Formats: sequence, C-alpha cells, structure tokens
Amino acid sequence: MLTVMGIAGSPRRNGNSTTLLRSVLKGAESKGARTEIVHLNDLVFKGCQGCKTCSPGGHCVVKDALTPLFAALKLADIWVLASPIYFDGLCGQIKQFFDRCHHFFYKDGKRGRQLMGKRRAAIIVTYEDKQREEYLVPAKALAFYLDWMGDFGDIKIIAESRLSKADAASKRPDLLEKTEKIGQQLVDEFR
Repeated sequence: MLTVMGIAGSPRRNGNSTTLLRSVLKGAESKGARTEIVHLNDLVFKGCQGCKTCSPGGHCVVKDALTPLFAALKLADIWVLASPIYFDGLCGQIKQFFDRCHHFFYKDGKRGRQLMGKRRAAIIVTYEDKQREEYLVPAKALAFYLDWMGDFGDIKIIAESRLSKADAASKRPDLLEKTEKIGQQLVDEFR
C-alpha cells in the first residue's frame, strides 16, 4: 500500500495550508493510499546545528521529535509539504524542519541523492495577498531541494492566494476539489 506523509508547517491546525493539505490527503486516500499528517508546531525540535556530522553517515545526529519523522519519511512514497507564506517566505516551522532534512543530501559519505526509487511530492503554499510570482519562490526552492534529496519526479506546486481569513480555504469548494484531485493524481502517477 502506498504511504503518503503530509507535513503541516502552519502553527494553525485548521489554517488554510493545512486545510488544503488535508484535502490532498483525502484524495490520496480515495485511491487507496495510507496517509498520515504531522503538525510540526506540535513537535519539540531544534533547527539545524550546522555541525556537518550528517555528511559521513547520511543521518541527522540531533535526536529529538524529528528523528522518528525522518525514519517515516524514508519509507514514504509521497511527501506533501504545506506552509503559509509569512513575510514573503515559508513559515518558521517548515523552514526549520527542512533545514534538518539536509542529511538526505548525503549517501555513502558523499553528496548524492539518498532517497532513490520512485517517489512523488507536492508543495502547498497559501497567502493572503493576490497572486504574485515572488510567493512561488519559496515553493520552488523546496522543490529544488527535494530534487537534490531523491527522485521525486514532477513535483506539484499548489500556490493559492487571497486567503486572508484563517478558514478561507475551507469555504472554497473549488480549492478543495482541486487539491483532492491532485491527491488522486499523485497516487495515479505513482502506480
């Protein structure tokens, strides 16, 4: 059975990016995938310490709440990362998490894609303002780094604007339908 890991970066458990993440996971479940969502804001973890000890072994030596999450992500077939855009960048929770993913850049003590084998990914970013190209930059950066970590294929970027209220996405059936279909597509493309 396919496993889809959803990583919610928002501090709001029912915020817009998390709502769209749940919709993607719902679509994946409808195609028979097993899904799990992790709310980074609920975890206690440190940011990257810049120690570079991940290079030789290909794993993060900092032991905290991210340790079991990294083990689960190694086994997951599909990753879905979600973050609101705050001050033109990713929220702090997803940034700190992703900095700690640096160890996935190393394989056998050398720089290389650790997460080989067929995988898929989607990145969700939501923001209050109108659609602006600058808001895609953080999502494209995440896609670039995912490509460094492994073979994620064509990474889907979902960028939704004009979501000014915390529950705005939940009141947009068009967005929920769109993201649910993306969840279905991720599973279909994997098979």
